Amino acid sequence: MQFKRFFLTILFAVVYSTVYAQNDSNTSLTGYVLGDDSQPLVGAAIQLQKTATIVHSNHSGKFVFENMAPGKYGLIVSMNEYQSQEIAVVVKKNLKEKIVVTLSSNSVALNSVDLFTKTVETKVREQPFAVSVINTKKLAERDVDLNRLMDGTSGIRVQETGGMGSEFNYSINGLSGKAVKIFIDGIPMESFGSSFSINNFAINTIDRIEVYKGVTPVALGADALGGSINLVSRTRLKNYLDLSQTIGTFNTYRTALSGKWRAKSGFTVQTNSFYNYSDNNYQVWGPTVEVAEADGRVVPGYPRFRRFNDDYKSYTIKTDVGFTNVKWADVFLFGLTLSDQDRGIQTGRTMAYVYGDVRYKEKFVMPSVRYSKKGFLFSNLNVDLYASINKLRGTTTDTSSYKYNWRGEPTGTVANGELGGHKASKSIYSFQDNTRLARVNFAYQIKSNQQVNFNYVFSGISRKGSDAIATAEWTIPFRNPQDLNKHIAGLSYEITSFNDRWSNVFFAKYFAYNANTVDYDYKNGASQELIYLNTKDNVSTFGYASKLLLPNEYTVKVSVENAARLPEAAELLGNGNTILNAPDLQPERSFNANASLQKTIDSDTQHLNLGFNLFFRNTKNLIWLAEGDLFGTARYENLGKIQTLGVEFEANYARQQWFELAFNFTYQDIRNMQRFETNGARNYVYQDRLRNTPYLMGNAEVRLFLDHLFQMKHKISFFASTHYVHQYYLGWPSLGAPPDKLYVPTQFVQDAGLGYTFGEGRYSLNAVCRNLFDKQVYDNYLLQKPGRFFSLKLRYLLQ
Repeated sequence: MQFKRFFLTILFAVVYSTVYAQNDSNTSLTGYVLGDDSQPLVGAAIQLQKTATIVHSNHSGKFVFENMAPGKYGLIVSMNEYQSQEIAVVVKKNLKEKIVVTLSSNSVALNSVDLFTKTVETKVREQPFAVSVINTKKLAERDVDLNRLMDGTSGIRVQETGGMGSEFNYSINGLSGKAVKIFIDGIPMESFGSSFSINNFAINTIDRIEVYKGVTPVALGADALGGSINLVSRTRLKNYLDLSQTIGTFNTYRTALSGKWRAKSGFTVQTNSFYNYSDNNYQVWGPTVEVAEADGRVVPGYPRFRRFNDDYKSYTIKTDVGFTNVKWADVFLFGLTLSDQDRGIQTGRTMAYVYGDVRYKEKFVMPSVRYSKKGFLFSNLNVDLYASINKLRGTTTDTSSYKYNWRGEPTGTVANGELGGHKASKSIYSFQDNTRLARVNFAYQIKSNQQVNFNYVFSGISRKGSDAIATAEWTIPFRNPQDLNKHIAGLSYEITSFNDRWSNVFFAKYFAYNANTVDYDYKNGASQELIYLNTKDNVSTFGYASKLLLPNEYTVKVSVENAARLPEAAELLGNGNTILNAPDLQPERSFNANASLQKTIDSDTQHLNLGFNLFFRNTKNLIWLAEGDLFGTARYENLGKIQTLGVEFEANYARQQWFELAFNFTYQDIRNMQRFETNGARNYVYQDRLRNTPYLMGNAEVRLFLDHLFQMKHKISFFASTHYVHQYYLGWPSLGAPPDKLYVPTQFVQDAGLGYTFGEGRYSLNAVCRNLFDKQVYDNYLLQKPGRFFSLKLRYLLQ
């Protein structure tokens, strides 16, 4: 701890002592050439008038004139099939001028130059934090499963238990579960239910995805110990309608509708809605997928069986009405979100437990209001306010009187429900969560190079449960009211120097929670009784992030945080079925550090971006799901001390506009560093790799845009990708004899797709095949994921 404080103190002193120093005397002119569709033009010629000096725009439309003398210059910008432009610019001493030039393909000439403004994606990517940005515009026509897309991102691993609608777990640089927070437009989604989850969103309803690794900026307002993922919806000013329909294997359907209409008065109506359905009746085989004949002997040879109680159906309707881009508000919208889910529950923790009649239903309703304004009261004050209340009701029905086998047949064995193993009890358990959420964010620009940001988030959840037929004692706590309130506040100070080449962010956060829970346990004597518990805790954290732009397109980033995370409702209160409540959970703490080096190489026809990142995590009281008991239930617990050291590398290459190649790999060494148990006994898994956690992953994808290669009128694209995860142990490596150790096997899966867009971009067809070679794939032990999957997506865009 003393070292951390000393380290941050030295960093602060260095930044403060040099903050106003300015020693960059290089004068240059940088510009970007765009077409009339706002896309970068590659190979445009830019000539200084009355000279022979000519440069060409690169893959991103960029061109640079270095070491220019101050004065007025004339530029001639030209390209085949576009109207040439003659432009006058002024270059000032010791300044790096930036301009953008738009060439029109018609006869209308442009005779003015606007000051160049960086795209939102560029601004996010250039933050001092370890952040990646996925621009989804090029992927909008493709049938993309968001979990699969995120799983292909450097440093991220997404583990799923099955097909559409199955449970999933996100991991960023080794920290997983609730330590990774997911947002929609900066609003935390943790209390929005499973129907309104990241994997139900269609890619063409999202503008971009921001991924923060290890250190999360104050503006998001979350106790994100491991990192954050922020889905950003479309905010384009033009009126539009975007409708897509996807059909696929296993009787899968996905419909997505997004649109916006804005009148001249600023009155706005917008929607982002989707419907998903799948039978999920894919084939499974292998160990534990067994059926016995009449004589009791298991059918040999690992025959294949189809899942028969795994269907999934959900819809979400999200509509906003109000005003946008008016004098008194950038955004003032009242929203209403409705969602519904109905699915079968096919298996337990492995496929040895097969269920035939267990169902889960969920209904969710949420009204909300949002107001944001740049220049609120003062020209340099921006404000963003959000508030919502929601009601989520979930019901699990387990009333079968029989057990089922993998043929989908009752075995004849009389049962008292299917869940819960030996202590199974027929049940119709319902719970209702009422959640309140309020968020305020203020950004104040002190000077052109200094900004202060304040963020506060309150969330409160109250739960009530009921079960008309359950008799098992262990279900009693779930029928009693429980609640959890959380407060999260953050303050940051950002300062830039050396002509924006060095950026520094100092920040502090405060977290507090208060929970009222019910436990059913032994207290005094041999009989069990209800115990009402009140737990509360608070914690403060601090951090620092820095970015330095070096010559020759090198960028260095460093970020550190003494992070913390409070227990979530699902961890403290359980789910009323297989997850018991855990009122004694302690907040997680972690010292997170990132250091990265990025390099960009540009030429007239090629673009290469390289990124290398080191990360370190020293985590205490890690919250994770403990081993299940013989009855099929488990609860969350704290794991004393975990240490992570890892490295990730990514490369993105593009040649003109017809070829793109992306590659990344991640290695993370995650060890149990708890030397002794709480009772003083030696910890037998000390220095073991963390169980059930991958440590070596890699992804690659190649994309071809044939219309640019062969100068075709309609857009034709092709992609092929591969995903690799090295095998890892299910349990602790030190426990058990080598022949008996269980592991999740190596995953090596390929996808491919072909797209066709016509009608000036209004219509598109996209065919995709996932798991091209129909491999047996697991993320969690013996919970098989779908095999080969074909889909066809049709999209219509009107704007």
